[in-house]
Amino acid sequence: MEDGSTPETGGRWFTAQELHKLTMPTADRIVEAIRAGDDETAVRLCEAMRHEWRFLHDLMAELILGLISFVQEQGGDDAVESAWRSTMQRGWRRDTATIVARDRGKIVAALAATWRAHSTSGVGPHPGRFSIEEDDEKFIFRMNPCGSGQRLWRMGRYRGSDAYGITAEAHDWSYGRAGFPLYCTHCSFMNEILPIEWYGQPLYPSDPPDDFDVDPCTWYWYKDPARIPDRHWSRYGLGKRGSRRAP
Repeated sequence: MEDGSTPETGGRWFTAQELHKLTMPTADRIVEAIRAGDDETAVRLCEAMRHEWRFLHDLMAELILGLISFVQEQGGDDAVESAWRSTMQRGWRRDTATIVARDRGKIVAALAATWRAHSTSGVGPHPGRFSIEEDDEKFIFRMNPCGSGQRLWRMGRYRGSDAYGITAEAHDWSYGRAGFPLYCTHCSFMNEILPIEWYGQPLYPSDPPDDFDVDPCTWYWYKDPARIPDRHWSRYGLGKRGSRRAP
């Protein structure tokens, strides 16, 4: 039964109409309730929808962390770099091209929508939250915590007998830090290294938290990509044209 009660074994547990409703997107059910004037059901469904995505979101984030930890166990830190590069070459390169080509003003709203989804409607342990600031040259997105990597840290996934992996050594793709949480290393490839290699500029120049328990993860979106600071190239030994600098 849709109300969650457990019927006796045997016979039908749900009506055909109840089964059909279970297949409907919750947003469609909310619209249906509003149009029927059933505000109580609409509010109940809105509250339920806040939790639907969070379970799948958190499951997938931890699975990714588990996979990249396994990669490290099998091949060390170098295998982590190879795995991220291979993965992002297949899909993220295409997506990045779309983002670079779009009107930069529209990306502000699109990135905000991404972070709203990534924050799982503010539910669950250590729920994701973010703020947006604007100045003359850029927008600043501060996640505290980030809805995935930083929450995994604060939920203790890197501690205890089943702890997931951290970098064994410092790398440019771990922002120069040893002991950096493996899940979060994908951001350096996704936001900076690979977009620089593909298109000559970082996509979302970023700074990870100094202290994952306290500090925000910060992403920037520059109104003019020519204003992106040199440090988002130089931290990888790159010049602004994407070429390696001489040691």
